[in-house]
Amino acid sequence: MDIRKFLSVSFLSIAALNSTQAQDRPIGYWRSHLPYSTSVGVAMSGTTAYVATKQSFYIFGANDELESFSKVDGMSDIGMSCIGYDKLTGTVILGYTNSNIDLYKDGSFYNLPDLKLKSVAGSKTINQILTDNGMAYVSTDVGIIVVDLEKREVKETYSFTRNGRNIAIREVAMVGNDIYAATARGLYRANKNSINLQAFASWTGLDTVRNFISTVNQDDKLFVTGPDSLFALEPGGLKFVYKSDTTTRRLDKGLGGVWVIRNFKNFTGALRKIGPNYDSLDNILMDGHGVQLSQNPDPDSTVYIADEFNGLRMRKGRGAIFATAAPTGPPTNTAFDIYANNKEVWLAHGGFNERWEFNNDPFGASRFKDENWKNYNSGFFDNKVYDITNVVKSNDGTVYLGSHQNGLVVLRPDQGTYEQFNENSILDESAIAQGKRVIGGLALDEQNNLWMTMFGGTHELAVKTKDGTWSEYSVPYSRPGGVPNAAGTMVIDDFGQKWYTAPRGGGVIVYNEKSVPPSRMLVAGEGVGGLPNNTVYCIDKDKNGAIWIGTATGIGIVSCPSQVIEAKCEAKLNTVKYDDFAGYLFQNEVVRTIATDGNNRKWIGTNNGVWLISPDGDKVISRFNAANSPIPSDRIQKISIDQVTGDVYISTEEGLVSYRGTSTEGTEAMDKAVTYPNPVPSGYTGTIAIKGLIENADVRITDISGQLVYRTKALGGQAIWNGKDYTGRRPQSGVYLIFVTNRDGSQSGVGKMVFME
Repeated sequence: MDIRKFLSVSFLSIAALNSTQAQDRPIGYWRSHLPYSTSVGVAMSGTTAYVATKQSFYIFGANDELESFSKVDGMSDIGMSCIGYDKLTGTVILGYTNSNIDLYKDGSFYNLPDLKLKSVAGSKTINQILTDNGMAYVSTDVGIIVVDLEKREVKETYSFTRNGRNIAIREVAMVGNDIYAATARGLYRANKNSINLQAFASWTGLDTVRNFISTVNQDDKLFVTGPDSLFALEPGGLKFVYKSDTTTRRLDKGLGGVWVIRNFKNFTGALRKIGPNYDSLDNILMDGHGVQLSQNPDPDSTVYIADEFNGLRMRKGRGAIFATAAPTGPPTNTAFDIYANNKEVWLAHGGFNERWEFNNDPFGASRFKDENWKNYNSGFFDNKVYDITNVVKSNDGTVYLGSHQNGLVVLRPDQGTYEQFNENSILDESAIAQGKRVIGGLALDEQNNLWMTMFGGTHELAVKTKDGTWSEYSVPYSRPGGVPNAAGTMVIDDFGQKWYTAPRGGGVIVYNEKSVPPSRMLVAGEGVGGLPNNTVYCIDKDKNGAIWIGTATGIGIVSCPSQVIEAKCEAKLNTVKYDDFAGYLFQNEVVRTIATDGNNRKWIGTNNGVWLISPDGDKVISRFNAANSPIPSDRIQKISIDQVTGDVYISTEEGLVSYRGTSTEGTEAMDKAVTYPNPVPSGYTGTIAIKGLIENADVRITDISGQLVYRTKALGGQAIWNGKDYTGRRPQSGVYLIFVTNRDGSQSGVGKMVFME
C-alpha cells in the first residue's frame, strides 16, 4: 500500500481511532485484589495507622486517606503475622508468616530475609515486634532477633534453650533498661546493656513454669498474661490480677491502664482495661476479634483496634460507635471461579478439596465494578448459601451462582433481587451429602439457556431455559471413586455439546441431547479417549473450537469435537520441545486451569505457577511464578480473561491478582479503537497499546509525512508497540499516524498519537 496516497485521500473519510481521555493501565501492569479486612496488627505514628493484614499492608492517614500495598508495590512477600513502628527512624517493620521481614519507610520497602533463609530445626514464626530507639526486637520461635533499623541489618540474636530444647519467645517488653521475655516456658529478664545477651545464662528466670503469651510495659509496670490469667510484676514477684472468662489474645498499652484483648468462639470479642489499682476502667464489646490495640493521647482517647474480620476499627470516646477503615477488596483470599468481562469481575469464594468434599465457606460471591467491591455472603440470602464455586453471567445481566451445597442462585444485582433453587427445585440430592444439592459446573449456551452439572445426583445434567423451563438428563457411565454420576466443571462447544469433568478419576464426558447416541466418556488410553490422565481438573474451548483438557499429568487436545460422540475423534497428546527437552504438553504438571485469550494463546495454571503458550502450544511466551512476579502463590486455582481489556485474572490459594495482557478479543468494527498511553510521556519506556481492533488487523505507524516507523499485526483485537522504530530508537517528539486494515481490506481506520519531548 502507498501510505502517502492513502493519507491524502482517506484521512477524513474513515473512522478515527480515539485516544484515551482517562489513560488506561499499561500493558504488563500488575494489580492485586486482596482482602484488607483480615487484620493481624496495627502500629501508630501519631494519627497515622499502619495496618498489617493476613495478605497485605495498608496505611490509614490523618485525613482518612487509605493507601494499600502488596507485592505489586514492592513488598517482598505475602502473609503477614505482625507489625511494628519505630519513631526514631520512622520505619515500619513488617513480619511475615514465613519469617521474612520487610522495612518500610518513605514509600519504599527494604527486605531482610536473614531469618527466612536461616536453616533451623522447627518453627521460625514471628510473634511480635517491639521497637526501642532505632532497634527492633523481633520475638520469634527461635529467639529474639535484634534489628538495627538505621543500618538495616540484623545486629544479634538471643536464643533461649533449656535441656537442649529451644524456648519460643512470644513477646518482649522494656521497663527502664530491662528486657522482659514472655515465653512458652516462663518469664525472663535481662539488662539490655549486658555484653552477652546471646548466652541464655545472662537471663534471669522470674517464672520458669507458666505458659505466657503476651507482656507489656504499662506506666513503668510490667504486665504479663497466660491464656486466661493476668499478672503484674511487683517487688515480691508476680501478682495475680485478673481472670479472663475466655481465652486472652494479647495485652496492649493504654492511657492509664493496660488493655486485655479477649475473643469468643461466636466471632465476637471483648477488651477490658485494667487500671493501676487492678480495677476495671473500661470494657469494650465488639463484633469481630481484636488482635492488637493502640490508644492515642488525643482529646477522645481514640482506640484503634486491628480486627481479624473487619480491618481497622476505631472508637472515639467511651461508648462511641465503632468506625471501620479498610481499602475496598474481596472478603477473603480465595476465588474458586472467576467471571471477567468489560471491567466487571465476579468471584466465587467457596471451594472443595481434592475429593470434592465441601469447605463450608460462608463468603459467597463478590462483584468488582467501578473500582468497588460488593460481597454477597451466606447471610445475604434468606436461606443461607455456602460454598459458591461457580459463577456465570448472561447477556441480560443475570448472574448465576452454583453452590457446592445449596443448589443454584439466580441473582439480578442491578435490581437487587434473587431466586434460590434448592429443595424447592428438580435439582437432585447428592449421593455423597444427605440434603445437599451440589452444583459441579455452570455454562450458558448460545440461546442463553443455563446448563449445570449435579455432582452425585440421580441425574447429572440439568438445564434451565431462558423462559424458565427445567429439564434433567442422565448419563449411564459408571464412575470410579465411589460417587455415582460424579459431574463437575463444564463448557459448551461450537456444536452445542456439553463437555464436563467426571471428578475423582472419571475422565471427561461429552453430551448432546440431540445425538444418537447422546454421549461418550473419554478416559486415558488410545481408542478410549486419548487423555493423558483420568484425573481431569479443567476444560476450555479455544477460538478455533478445539477442546483443551487439563489433567494431573498434562493436557489433551480435541481438535475435532463434532466427531467425538461417534468415536471418530479423541484427544491428542501434542509433543513439544521446551528448553531442548521434548515431551508431551505439560506432562509433568498438574494443570488446574486453562484460559484462551483473544489471540488464541493459552494461559495455563498449575501447581508451579502460570505459563502463557502459543496458540498450538509449541512455544512458551511467558512464565510467571511467586519468585519472578507479584503472583501470591505458585498454586493456581483459576485463570479468567477479560477479553475487552486484556486483563488476565489469576486466582491462587493466597489471593487474586490481575495482569494487563497484550491480547484482547477482536471487534466487528473499529469505531471504538483506543490508543494508550496517548500522548506518550517523555521518558516512557513501557508498551504502547492500540485496542478495539478487528481481529488480527494489520497496523502501520508512520510519521506525519507518511514515512513508515513500525508495522505489526494485532494480537486478537489489540496491537502492541515498544515505542521504538526499526533502528531501535525512540521516535522524535511530534504527531504520528496509525493506519489499520482488516485482512481483506474491507475495513480501515486512521488515528494518531503524540510523542512528548
